[in-house]
Amino acid sequence: MIEAIYKRRSVRRFLPRPVPQDVIEKILEAAVQAPSAKNRQPWKFVVVRGRERRDMVSAMKTGLQKVRRGESRFTGWEPYIPSAVYTARILELAPVTIFVLNKQGRPLGENLSVPDKIMEICDLESVSAAVQNMSLAATDLGVGSLWTCNIFLAYDELKTWLNTDGEMAAAMAFGYTDKPLPPARREWKNSVLYRGED
Repeated sequence: MIEAIYKRRSVRRFLPRPVPQDVIEKILEAAVQAPSAKNRQPWKFVVVRGRERRDMVSAMKTGLQKVRRGESRFTGWEPYIPSAVYTARILELAPVTIFVLNKQGRPLGENLSVPDKIMEICDLESVSAAVQNMSLAATDLGVGSLWTCNIFLAYDELKTWLNTDGEMAAAMAFGYTDKPLPPARREWKNSVLYRGED
């Protein structure tokens, strides 16, 4: 697993080669092995393939156009639109996109009590652990992945299109790539604070 952690990269160019069903299922099986707060297992997955990708991207583009026109609750996020448009193209080309939802999540903008807010954070941490498991399992299986949150600029439109319970937490594109991916540069020592002595 350590090797998969170091080999994992964000893939943005996918080959038009389907990802077999058994591979998708292995990725999802790895997802649900993640730890979850109070063992709530708050995740839910929507697998998008084939022609459904067009409708998904159409919903995303509709949301982005509303942001541009100032007709969205995400007005003010205009600087992020180019990145989100690029992501929409990637999702359109990726053979598989999996939306990861927090099935116990609260709607965006809802005022929460402190205990409810803490539980929401804990559930999102649990969902994020599942997403990480998915990306590492995909790497181990020779499949590229892209974890994206650019979907949030079209949150309402994609939520309506998904037509299921739960709040969106992330989307992940999966597929095969022939693009060489250089090693990632990560600095960790400046991010660690030691307290006490060994």
